[in-house]
Amino acid sequence: MNRLRWRHAAVPSLLLTGGLALAGVAPIAPGERPVPGSTEAELWYAMDRAERELRQMPLVLEDAALNRYLRGQLCAVAGPHCDDLRLYVLEVPEFNASMAPNGATLLFTGALLRLRDESELAFLLGHEFAHYRQRHSLQQWESAKRSTAALGAFSLVTFGAGVGLAGSVAQLAGYAGMAGFSREHEREADRIGLAAAAASGFDPAAGARLWARLAEEERATAGRRHNPVFASHPRTAERLEDTRRLAEAQSAPPPDPAEAAARRQRYLAAIGPHLDRLLRGELSRRRFATSVVVIGGLHADAPPEWRGHTAFYLGEAYRQRRQPGDAERAAALYAEAVASPAPPPAAFREHGFALREAGDYAGAAEALRHYLALSPEAPDRAFVERDLERLTP
Repeated sequence: MNRLRWRHAAVPSLLLTGGLALAGVAPIAPGERPVPGSTEAELWYAMDRAERELRQMPLVLEDAALNRYLRGQLCAVAGPHCDDLRLYVLEVPEFNASMAPNGATLLFTGALLRLRDESELAFLLGHEFAHYRQRHSLQQWESAKRSTAALGAFSLVTFGAGVGLAGSVAQLAGYAGMAGFSREHEREADRIGLAAAAASGFDPAAGARLWARLAEEERATAGRRHNPVFASHPRTAERLEDTRRLAEAQSAPPPDPAEAAARRQRYLAAIGPHLDRLLRGELSRRRFATSVVVIGGLHADAPPEWRGHTAFYLGEAYRQRRQPGDAERAAALYAEAVASPAPPPAAFREHGFALREAGDYAGAAEALRHYLALSPEAPDRAFVERDLERLTP
């Protein structure tokens, strides 16, 4: 959905869609394949080649249960197109999802962290499915081929150092000359995707809830005027209002509270085994002001079994942000974490360091001993033991 820069990896941007309108392009039908020799066949060839390389990338998260669950949600909104689509979860801590014209679908772990339930997931996947169904990438490709300048945008883009990928893929997002047209496609994808999700029984208001959180995140992002959440899309505030209006226009009955709770619980159960991975990934971006918003929002409504983890990682975001008062905020969150069910072992280490700074040496020593007991093979064991020697009379 947006042009991203990543510190950790090279990712082919084969699934970023949007662009110029092309009259007379019909939606793709289930099972349809491009006519041999056509421009669409040319585009599919490039996407198929990129997808083959994608399958070999270490960024692909190979978890059978998670992938089975997410594919089920994708099929719920794609309906008869389900057999034409493949889903790949990539360990990239940014908010993004996209679908190539050949049906390859990428979902980034950063998106999983920001979603709250199946209805929000359905809105996101429905939006990308609409790009696919309406052949937006084909429209973009046809228009760009007419421009020598635009052809420069259709190349392999490598993010990070020392990671190369073979093959030519389309870099379709963030090209300034096409941004206005891309916004029209984004509005169409929102409309079609939301309708598809609502028709499958998902809460049509979920999209507005998601966009409201993304707007809050964008406000916290340094330099957001140059790097908004979706640079080539409508402004976030505008997108939020559009999504609200679309939801209000749906004729679907209000969501049943019990079913809404079940949808939330199923989603949390699916991503729960990867919670630490997702939270570590968020901190790895080193955009701590943004992480305070992202993890703080998650912590505010986290289930009890998550709160030890969300409190710890929120404390880490404050500690590394280093604004006035952040050390005290972090210390309080570490204390909350160790008092919660099954916190990560590192919470006891950071709690111990915070107690040491506060002058509670006995409490600090107890917390650090607990950390070492939980992590006997900790890579920093020697350093922690040296601190314990200094704290122990």
